Amino acid sequence: MDFLKVIQRVCQIAIVLLLIGIVVRLFLPLIARQKELRAREAELRMEIQQEAEALRMLRLKQVRLQEDPQFVEKIAREKLGYAKPGETIFRFMDAEEP
Repeated sequence: MDFLKVIQRVCQIAIVLLLIGIVVRLFLPLIARQKELRAREAELRMEIQQEAEALRMLRLKQVRLQEDPQFVEKIAREKLGYAKPGETIFRFMDAEEP
């Protein structure tokens, strides 16, 4: 009789372990997918912060272009190469290395 109880107990343990293995096997892909999604969410949050900062800088530049004539002059000189009458513009080019 004791031998049958031992076999029965071993079978019960094996069945429980098998069920635990099946449950783990079913949920591992879901856990991995959740990790991927959380990492993607963190990337997107960082990207949103960067874009918000870029937007803030553009709005600041827009306000300065509308209200600050000295800033407009600076941009015209630097970006467009404009000069006041009588001024000479010098442009230096980097020498190409052989």
